[in-house]
Amino acid sequence: MNDVLINIYSRASVRSYKPDKVPDSDIKEIIRAGFHAANGMNRQAVEFVVIENKDSISKYNRKAINLFAEMSRASGHPNPMVEKMASDPKADIFHGAPAIVFVFTNPSAVTPVEDGSLAVGNMMLAAHSMGYGTCFIGFAAGLDKDPEFRKECKVPDGYKYIACMILGRPDGDIEKHSRSDVKILNWLK
Repeated sequence: MNDVLINIYSRASVRSYKPDKVPDSDIKEIIRAGFHAANGMNRQAVEFVVIENKDSISKYNRKAINLFAEMSRASGHPNPMVEKMASDPKADIFHGAPAIVFVFTNPSAVTPVEDGSLAVGNMMLAAHSMGYGTCFIGFAAGLDKDPEFRKECKVPDGYKYIACMILGRPDGDIEKHSRSDVKILNWLK
């Protein structure tokens, strides 16, 4: 099996991190790998925000949890797990990671969700190949609706929030999840 496939098949989400700072050069290399992902019409419209400041991470952790809980309630179907997190002051959706990378697309993107998602996939694989752990944090999506977050992160109007990925050195063993067989619905020949 080649190195690329080994990297893909061995990557897993990490939910426990050492507090060690990730060197800026490594973060830039990981983001560069994300920027080199396929993108619609080669618009190269993916842009990034990195947060390493512990106070900011803590503040946005609490805001993200509360905003996600509000979104869940507004849907008319509050999620018990989300409500539990909202009432737990120790809940940490960022799992102690020392770095967070937010992915946005600028207004020139033709396929913003696809472009940003492919970027995150590349970043996760690049980070894994460099010995780092990552996890896609869906709970952070509510931050996009927070004017303070967008202002502090200098996200221009018209930019679309796509994803949040945490990054750092794993603390302990990485829990591996088995995969079922691939499901091919049909194969027309």
